[in-house]
Amino acid sequence: MSWSVAPLPREAVEAVRPVAGRLVEQIVAAVRAENPVYADVLGGPEGMGIRLGIEQAIESFLTAVERGERPRAATSEIWRRLGEAEFQAGRGLDALRAAWRTGTRAAWRGAAELGNEAGVPTPLVIALAEGIFVYTDELGTEVVEGYLRIQSDEAGERERRRRRLAALLLDPDGHDPEAIERAAELARWPLPQTVAAVALKGESAPRRLDTNVLASSDERGAFLLVPDPAGPGHAGTLRRALEGHTAAIGPTVAPRDAHRSLRHARMALGLGHAGIVHVEDHLATLILQADDELARSLVGKRLRPLLELPDADRERLLETLRAWLDHQRHTPAVAAELHVHPQTVRYRIAKLRELLGEALDTPEGRFELQMALRARRIGSAQTS
Repeated sequence: MSWSVAPLPREAVEAVRPVAGRLVEQIVAAVRAENPVYADVLGGPEGMGIRLGIEQAIESFLTAVERGERPRAATSEIWRRLGEAEFQAGRGLDALRAAWRTGTRAAWRGAAELGNEAGVPTPLVIALAEGIFVYTDELGTEVVEGYLRIQSDEAGERERRRRRLAALLLDPDGHDPEAIERAAELARWPLPQTVAAVALKGESAPRRLDTNVLASSDERGAFLLVPDPAGPGHAGTLRRALEGHTAAIGPTVAPRDAHRSLRHARMALGLGHAGIVHVEDHLATLILQADDELARSLVGKRLRPLLELPDADRERLLETLRAWLDHQRHTPAVAAELHVHPQTVRYRIAKLRELLGEALDTPEGRFELQMALRARRIGSAQTS
């Protein structure tokens, strides 16, 4: 807002200046009475800076309206610094704004009363009050700017410290408990007993995260480190925060194993499922993915006779084998799933037994066949 207050006659200003101290007390009393957050603050040593700021503002204002000039820039800087101090003291911006509104009303009302008492003509009293309104509006902008400036600086510094902490936690070769403890203290992050990593698709983290969740990223994308994921209500809070995102939640581990949780989460994210994926729901698949060469060997060992068949015969027998294993060799259930006659199932199983031999008749053979089918289905292993 531009400064557009017309100069006031010297006699009007001089009539108010000697009683400016009363105006300070009226403002302070009003703020204390209407704003509980500031009642004790302004009554003790901590409030001395605010009182001095009010005194400086009044003096700067009176000098400015007498000369028809803008108030001194130094006063604006004082209030920006006071705004910073309010943030550092832990008081909220809403409380600060409420107290400022109270102080503005008190200044406007008090100046009018003092002007009338001093015999200042009514038009000049009105002009004085209008000038106070414009000036306090400008200073209010400065105090909020100071608050937001330090808040932004603090947030940026905390973000940098948390990213540094995340990097230390995820370093598998340089896990240094003392360095991590110090970094956690600087980042204001209580070290938990357990953590779980969350791999995110894309480069941005959800906005509705709990403040204790570490959010960071590296060359492979964004991720989260969730403290004590099994704690009361933590699973539900995380699930709500991840709504609308594609993410994979790694296993719960000790902090020193956070890198392992993230590695597994990223493997699960690579499965291509939409929504939220839990590593623990896909362990068999991930085991197969972990060693592509071994998975290909398993497919070749157990399924090669089927893979050499013509396409139609191959897919029909593979589908029958999967259903037969899934339903624990219960022919009616297999027939119902495949929508064929039980006799057709028996014929196909006989053909499978001819091609695969004793693998169908031993627990180990059936287990390997299931794993081979899974490896082929997820595409992590293909034979030539």
